Amino acid sequence: MAEKETTKTEEPRKPTPRTYLISSEHLMGIMKYLMTRPYGEVVKLMNSLASLNPLDPRIAADFVKAQKGDQNGGKK
Repeated sequence: MAEKETTKTEEPRKPTPRTYLISSEHLMGIMKYLMTRPYGEVVKLMNSLASLNPLDPRIAADFVKAQKGDQNGGKK
């Protein structure tokens, strides 16, 4: 029986996390909804949302949206 030789160690690829823009109105709506849910169910999610960094005011949100096609290999 012949066994396959692996000369190269392959590391599993981790997908690149996506980056999203969210308006303060959407964020507040989500937070208001989460505040109606039991604390234990939503505390980690609320902390994650509360730690979101605002977009630099020198960068317009439409700039980031324009780059969307480039990040996905030109696919929509």
